[in-house]
Amino acid sequence: MKREEVVHIKKIYISFLVICLLLPLFTSVKASAGGERVSIGVPTLNVRTGPGLSYPVLMQAAKGEEYTVTGNDGDWYKINTPQGEGWVAEWLVTEGDSSDSPAAPAASGLTGTANEDSINVRKAPSTDSERLGTLSTGEEVSITGSVQGWYEISYRGGTAWINEDYLSLSGMESGSSDGSDSSMTATVNVESLLVRDEASLNGGIVGKVTRGESYSILEESNEWYRIKLSNGEDGWVAGWFMKVAGEEAEEKTEGTSMSEGAPDSITILYDGTNLRTSPDSQASVVERAGSGSTFDVVGTSGDWYEIRLSDGASAFVANWIVSSKKGGTSPAPETSGGLEGKTIVLDPGHGGRDGGTTGINGTHEKNLTLKTAQLVADKLRSAGAEVILTRRNDEFISLPSRVSLSHYYMADAFVSLHFDSIYDSSITGHTTYYNGSQQKDLAESVHSALSGRMPNADRGVRNGDYHVIRENLRPAVLVELGFLSNASEEANVNTAYFQDTAATSIYYGLSEYFTN
Repeated sequence: MKREEVVHIKKIYISFLVICLLLPLFTSVKASAGGERVSIGVPTLNVRTGPGLSYPVLMQAAKGEEYTVTGNDGDWYKINTPQGEGWVAEWLVTEGDSSDSPAAPAASGLTGTANEDSINVRKAPSTDSERLGTLSTGEEVSITGSVQGWYEISYRGGTAWINEDYLSLSGMESGSSDGSDSSMTATVNVESLLVRDEASLNGGIVGKVTRGESYSILEESNEWYRIKLSNGEDGWVAGWFMKVAGEEAEEKTEGTSMSEGAPDSITILYDGTNLRTSPDSQASVVERAGSGSTFDVVGTSGDWYEIRLSDGASAFVANWIVSSKKGGTSPAPETSGGLEGKTIVLDPGHGGRDGGTTGINGTHEKNLTLKTAQLVADKLRSAGAEVILTRRNDEFISLPSRVSLSHYYMADAFVSLHFDSIYDSSITGHTTYYNGSQQKDLAESVHSALSGRMPNADRGVRNGDYHVIRENLRPAVLVELGFLSNASEEANVNTAYFQDTAATSIYYGLSEYFTN
């Protein structure tokens, strides 16, 4: 045998030994990286699209949430999430069986009943996700978890997702104090609100309450209220999303009446708006109305309008998702015609290739600003103002062009609309900016109206160095309406209630400015 052949055989033998020695290690790594459960060990953890801090954030996970590991790469775990596969840093999670981990999401253990026919059951919590089947009216399902706007259910031996609008829950009725001495009650003032185990946005989630539910306040701490849920557990809710009942809150009665200032007719703002048999978000749906449909108002009941349908029957619609004949869901302020004839330029921030900031759950700022601007425009026009929008659709408009429109139309007021973002995800609230003393009065009028009506924190009036107000020779302000970097606030700014409240507030602020 030649010397070269001997050397070659030795190399093969050595390689074989190395593989035999390392194979158990590889097998161990693979086993440890698949099928295990990990629990989030910090208040908020970024789940990324790849195994490293340089990858984009897919979603944020809260402390105590549990996920299944499907792989690993160095010090990173690949996990399954409602948004797809993501990666988390190994040093920020804890390993363990699900039996030793915190409880499942707050909705777990409840039963849901389908309240409509042909409800889509989907693979993931998104209307773009694959449809797995449908449910019929009255069909019951077990709820195993929840994310914003969706319930996870047991379905055909696995799990699936249904939009929360199409399930009526048992075991989640409005709570009371069950023996508490507290005489104060508060009503949820947003579409849905998370209940936490401490008076902080960093607290663990123990439940969820929805618009219109009332609870006795057991304790108050730094604008947070401790309430007791129907399952006997208590938790904390953000006070700025609750309306504390005063003596005037007892005016709500059964039946409907035509209150002073009620509109003669309303216009539907959104396609697929539910018209219901009674003034309750859980009432049966009579029909769905399309955007632009108008109905005569025959009565009011709390925050609901009773309307007349084409066949003469009556139905109810929530006042926060319609526009009245007089210009909005909130009545117009009594003014001496201050808005009439005024030229107002509304600037929906960003657009086109400039998306602005993106929320934790994927909300694009450019879409929200346009929606808000259109609502403000409708209200202002109904009061006789001439309204100019710097953009009417998803298009890119340069900052100098936006200012030029303000100058060209000799705007009596210029309002630039935005939503904020910051590294600290606990920050929330609205802020109004001006640049120069000639803009301060407008800023204070607009912000005063916002701070008196908006459901989020008041961050005040500030001097800002933004192009659209710095280079603007007309009275101009820039309004940041909320923080998309905060998950709770992102969910709320997307609701019709928040959008209409913001639009109505800006309307009031401009009216006050021109009246004074």
